[in-house]
This record gives sequence, C-alpha cells and structure tokens, in this order.
Amino acid sequence: MFLRRSMILLSAAAALLGTAMPAQAHDALKSSNPAKNAKVEAIDQVVLEFTNAVRFPKVIVTDAAGKSFQQGEADLKGKTVTQRVTTPLPPGKYTIAYRVVSSDGHPRTGEVPFTVTPSPTPTTSPSPPPSESASPSPAAATSAPPLATPSAEPVAATSGGASSMTVWILVGVGALVVVTVFVLTGRKRRPSD
Repeated sequence: MFLRRSMILLSAAAALLGTAMPAQAHDALKSSNPAKNAKVEAIDQVVLEFTNAVRFPKVIVTDAAGKSFQQGEADLKGKTVTQRVTTPLPPGKYTIAYRVVSSDGHPRTGEVPFTVTPSPTPTTSPSPPPSESASPSPAAATSAPPLATPSAEPVAATSGGASSMTVWILVGVGALVVVTVFVLTGRKRRPSD
C-alpha cells in the first residue's frame, strides 16, 4: 500500500516537473522612431511599434533635466503607439519613457534614449569685389547639407519570461522536496518483519 502510494506521488511529481511549460513571452518593443541612441535634428512625434497589439499606452518624453515635452495623449493603432511632442525640441539628450499593457494583460515599461542635434546653419560664401574690367557675376548660391533621417533600428525590450520560469522551477523543486520527505517518513513508520 505504501509503495503504491509513493509511486503515485512520485509519478505526479515527475509529471509536474516534466511537462513542457508554455512560452511566457510578453509583447516587446519591436522598433522606435527615433531609434535607441539615435541622433536627430528635429522631430514632431515619437513612434513605438510593439510585437503585438497593446493597450492603455502612456508615453513621456523628457530632457536630461526632467522637463516633459509630450503633447496630448498617445495615439494607439494596433501595435503602434504615436506620441506628439512640442516642437521644436531644443538640442540635447532626451528619453522616451513608455508604459503599455501587453496582450496577455501584463504591464510593459521601457525607455528609449535619443539626442537632438543642432541644425546646421547655412553658410554663405562672400562674393569677390567687382573688378573694373569684369562684369557683375551672380551671387554665390548657398547650400545646406542634407538632413539626416533617423534610422528605424529595432530596440530590444526586457522580457519577464525568465522570472516566470524561475517560479515554475521553484514550485517543482518544492513539490519534489515534499514528496521526498513524505517517502522518507513513510519508510520509518513501516513495521519490520
């Protein structure tokens, strides 16, 4: 009787530990514009794209001093969150801080740093003074260097999957300890022949 009960408990513990746990992947930030650590000259909005549809977005854009630059509420369309910012942003370092609720109901937070660089000022080349024998020449044209466009470099977000797996491992180890204690105490009670 005791051996049968022990085998059932050991089988149950093995089934608990041996079952494949379903993936506990949360939705993650797939990309952002501006991208992580990007240098841009000017922006009027930030765009965050997630791996799945998210809900209840909150986006805050702050400078190094903590001053906020977001304008209005974040706009949500499926996997994409768009937040308008006050323009123009002064040159400096900024952080996009976000909080969304993933499709599995868990909150996800993260930050994307970027830098606004000063716009280059157009330079004019002085025209040479007119000479007596030369006819007037047209003024030299000014040219501004092309504006850099921010890249759509993907940004990795932290995932809570590892902590979920740790919990299951601890539960399994705890169950194994309980079964082992039960088996060992059962052997001590057994009358000897």
